[in-house]
Amino acid sequence: MLVGLGTIVAGGGAALGTGAFSSVEADRTVSVAVAGDESSALAFDTSDADGNEYTEASSITNGTLELAFDNLGNSSGINVGAQTTFSPLFRTINNGSNSVNLSVYSKDGTIQTSPTILDSYDAVIENTITDGNSNSLTIEYAFTDENDNSIVGDGTNGFSVSLDATGGSDPNEEVSLVIGVANPGSSFDPSTSISGYLSEVTVVASSA
Repeated sequence: MLVGLGTIVAGGGAALGTGAFSSVEADRTVSVAVAGDESSALAFDTSDADGNEYTEASSITNGTLELAFDNLGNSSGINVGAQTTFSPLFRTINNGSNSVNLSVYSKDGTIQTSPTILDSYDAVIENTITDGNSNSLTIEYAFTDENDNSIVGDGTNGFSVSLDATGGSDPNEEVSLVIGVANPGSSFDPSTSISGYLSEVTVVASSA
C-alpha cells in the first residue's frame, strides 16, 4: 500500500527559498521557507564532490533543488507501515565566513523527541494525515546528518549539525531523510482524498 507524499521544491544556489509540495490526490501548494541569520550563505547539491548523483528523489533544475518522492522508478509514493530512507538526499555547502548550525522543522508538524515510528532518532517531524473517511495516519520525518544523527529542530528546540565556514575543514554536510509511516491497519484508505500534508518546511541556518 502506498501513500503519496508529493514533491518538495526549494530554491537552490545561495539559499533555500519558497517552493511547492504536490500530493498525488490534488494540486496543493506548500511553501518551503528558510530562517536564521546565516541562511543566505547556504548552497545545495544533489551529488557528491566527485559528481556522483545521490538519488532519483533529488535533482536541481534551473537552479532549484527538488525533492520528489511520488514517482521513483515504477513506484508511486511511500509504503505505509514501513520506513523509507534516502541516504544521502542532498548536500549542503556553507559558503559563508561563519560556522553555522543547520536544522529542519515544519510549522505543520511537531518536533517529537519521543518518536514512536522512527524511535531510534532523538527527534523527528511528526505529522498526521487524514483520508476521505476521516481516518488518520501518522508520518514521521527524520532529517539526519552524515553520522545518522537527527537534525530536526527549530533553532531553539531539537537538534542541529554544525558546518564549518567556507575554507574550513568541513563546510559540507550530506543530509539524509528517513520517512516512517505508521501501520494503518484496515481502516486508512490512501486511494481517497488525503488532507493534512505538511504545508511548510523550514530550514534554519544560524550562527554557530
